[in-house]
Amino acid sequence: MAETVDEVIRHLEEVVGSAALKWERPRPNRVYFTVARDNARETGRRLVEDLGARFATATGTDIGEELEVIYHFECDAVGLVVNMRVRTPKGDPVMPSLTPVVPPAEWIEREINDLLGVVFEGHPDPRRLILADDWPQGVYPLRRDQRNDA
Repeated sequence: MAETVDEVIRHLEEVVGSAALKWERPRPNRVYFTVARDNARETGRRLVEDLGARFATATGTDIGEELEVIYHFECDAVGLVVNMRVRTPKGDPVMPSLTPVVPPAEWIEREINDLLGVVFEGHPDPRRLILADDWPQGVYPLRRDQRNDA
């Protein structure tokens, strides 16, 4: 018998366990949880391997003193979107790359690095993806402090 959304969420809570610092369920088919940056890679691996989630994409945002990356996973069988939030201070914008355990994250992590300056430790190909080769180092177009509308 097919699982329900609530059954998948219970399994998700078991898979993520104490790594989750905060849980939110703003809609019936969408869950957000926050993990410390040191737990991101292992938690991402467990979402794919233990939960059977599919990596969809990631988004990055400047939220003031921190940069936030949200990794979006899909549990297609039940239509559940699982969002893993990871934050890092702007003064130390480093977090582990998911790419070694979730290979489809490769390009989007490179994009987030280009646009927000998040350094993904352990990324197999940290070259620029979007910005021109002569773009100034240390200038990140999506950081609030580098935009005119900040």
